[in-house]
Amino acid sequence: MKNDKLDPELKAMLAAAAAATGGPSIRDLPVPLARQAYRERYLARGLRAPERDVVVQERMFDLPGRQISARLYRPNAVTADEALPLIIYFHGGGFVVGDSAAYHHQSLWLADRLGAAVLTPDYRLAPEHPFPAAAEDAWEVFLAVSADPLAWGADPLRIALAGDSAGGCLGLVCALAARDRPQGPQPAACLSLYPVTDYRSYRGGPSWPSIEAFGKGYFLDTSTLDWFCDLYFKSDGDAADPRASPLFWPDVTGLPPVVLVTAGYDPLRDQGNAMAERLIAAGGVVEHLQFPDMIHNFPGYAGLSAGAAEAFAQAADRLAVHLKR
Repeated sequence: MKNDKLDPELKAMLAAAAAATGGPSIRDLPVPLARQAYRERYLARGLRAPERDVVVQERMFDLPGRQISARLYRPNAVTADEALPLIIYFHGGGFVVGDSAAYHHQSLWLADRLGAAVLTPDYRLAPEHPFPAAAEDAWEVFLAVSADPLAWGADPLRIALAGDSAGGCLGLVCALAARDRPQGPQPAACLSLYPVTDYRSYRGGPSWPSIEAFGKGYFLDTSTLDWFCDLYFKSDGDAADPRASPLFWPDVTGLPPVVLVTAGYDPLRDQGNAMAERLIAAGGVVEHLQFPDMIHNFPGYAGLSAGAAEAFAQAADRLAVHLKR
C-alpha cells in the first residue's frame, strides 16, 4: 500500500531503517536484551522534558503475593500535599518488553504539560508471567490507588486510566472491569492509544485488513506480534478472553469518557477503529482521534517527528479536558 500520506519525518526514519544492515529486531534477542534494547530505543527517539520541572518518586505496590514497582511524577510547581489529577499510565511493549524507565521522558512530559501526576507501574511481563498477569496487576494497581488516593497525591474524583498498545488494552480492561463493579471505584476517564483489542487474529482467528497492509515495513510487523503472542499466552484460547481482547467484552456500555487513538499506518488500526465504533454504538462519551499520517507507537518517535509530537499532544490534551473540575 502506498505511504504517500505518511508523515515525512516518519517516512524518512522508516526508509533509513529499511536501508540499514545493523541492529537486530527485538524479537531476535533474548528477552532481557530485548527489554534493554526497547528501553534504549524509546528513550533515544521519544519525547524530551526538563526534569527540573517534575519531581520523580520510586514507589512500590504491595499486591497479594507479590510486589511491583512504579514511578510517580508530580509537577514541581505544586505543593506536596496538593491533590492532583492522577493518570495511571500503562506502558506498551506487547506484554513482553517496556517499563517505567523506558517511558521516563514521556512521563515527565505528560506531567509537565497536563499539570497532573503520572503513575507508571511496572506490571509483570511475559514469559515469566504470562496472561492474565498483566491484566491482574493493572486492575489491582487501580484498586490500590483508589483505596488511598491521598497517599499518591491524587484527587479521588480525577483518577484516569491511560496507556498505549498493550497498555491501551489494559486501560480499557480496567475501565470495563470497574464498570462491572458499580459499587467500587470508577475512573474519571480513559485514554487508549492504538490499543490491541483483538488478539485472536494472531492465533488463527479472523484477520484485519490493516494487519495485511501494514504488517511489514512499519516497525510493528506481524512476526513481532506473533513473538509477543508466543510469550504472553499459555494457550491459543487465551487470546479470545476479553481481558486480552476487550473488543469482545460482553457489554461496553456505561464507561467513563474515552479518548481512543488510532494511527493510519498501524497494523492495529482496524481493530482500534472497531473498538471505537462499538463504544460509540453503546452510547458512550467517546472521542475517536484518527491520525492518518502516523504509525504504531508514534509517541515513541516523537523526538524525531514533529508531527508525532503534535499528535500525542492533541491526545493528551483531550484527556486533560475530562480531568478538569
